[in-house]
Amino acid sequence: MKKRDIYILPAALLLLSACYKDIDMEKYRPDPVIVVNSAISSDSTIMASVTHTWFYADTKPYEEHYANLPQARVDLYVNDEFREQMEWGQYLPVDSLNEVPDSVFKSHVVPKSGDCIRLVVSADGYQTVTAETTVPAIVPIRKAECVDITERINYEGNVGDGYGNTVKERYYALTYNLTFKDEGGKSNYYALTCLKTDEYYQTYYHPHIESSDPILSENSNALDGSIGFDGISTGYSFLFTDKQIEGQEYTLSFEEWVNKSDAEQSSQLLIRLYSLSEEYYHYLYSLNQVAGSTLDEALGNLGFGEPLRVYSNVEGGTGILGACNSSETEVTVQITPAS
Repeated sequence: MKKRDIYILPAALLLLSACYKDIDMEKYRPDPVIVVNSAISSDSTIMASVTHTWFYADTKPYEEHYANLPQARVDLYVNDEFREQMEWGQYLPVDSLNEVPDSVFKSHVVPKSGDCIRLVVSADGYQTVTAETTVPAIVPIRKAECVDITERINYEGNVGDGYGNTVKERYYALTYNLTFKDEGGKSNYYALTCLKTDEYYQTYYHPHIESSDPILSENSNALDGSIGFDGISTGYSFLFTDKQIEGQEYTLSFEEWVNKSDAEQSSQLLIRLYSLSEEYYHYLYSLNQVAGSTLDEALGNLGFGEPLRVYSNVEGGTGILGACNSSETEVTVQITPAS
């Protein structure tokens, strides 16, 4: 019995060694293509980042200017009319937070709502690429208000009560309603985000928001919540369309979570409603799917579904040319702690 075990062990090791094989990854290196990244709106001039793809095994992308293409030619068209050749320049200086200077191609054009914007980008050694998007109209916020404040228990979080005991964390759920009017006769795309001011650091931060509104939750997979996935919500923003409210006035409902220990007598919430171009919506949606905890993403990673890819509207290359506009309002809430 022992002698047979001795024979089996070398055979098993030989089988295991056969599982390893040296692979020359250079055989799979693709030709680099131009990458265009630009998000435009009607309140600023058009700018675009132009770089190129790089192979995952490369280390040079982390070196200064390696991926930039300052020698590229970027032609800007507005409503099929050539407007100008965009100029390359440094956008952000080198500092403690930005070790590599950011650079973009800049124009002198401020687009208007309804303008069709097209970029044609060429560079020696690369295939010429094109990208196109239409600037959406601003959708005004008609009304925004806090309609309910409820104290709740966070069953997933524990805190100390100051007397050496551990208790369940409590928070306030502030329910907001936001009303807007969708423009009928076409497909429209939206994003809802919220910001608060950090008085100490004098900066904005994203508070935690949740919603069971059928419009805000239209992109959630019905199976996600039931089997332990969180869906594509980032916790501070929502992507949605007008598929269910085309041409109607609608009131969105969502909750902000405020820790009881952090609650102040008054709370200001800055609410922004973005109108998105179709291309920008699909790009952001695909990013959320890839980065979020969703069933689709998990199945793809395990090989049981199609891998998720980030959306691109750059023909001949990759990246995104998208457009958006926003309206905003601030709601002040007086929080009265329970006795």
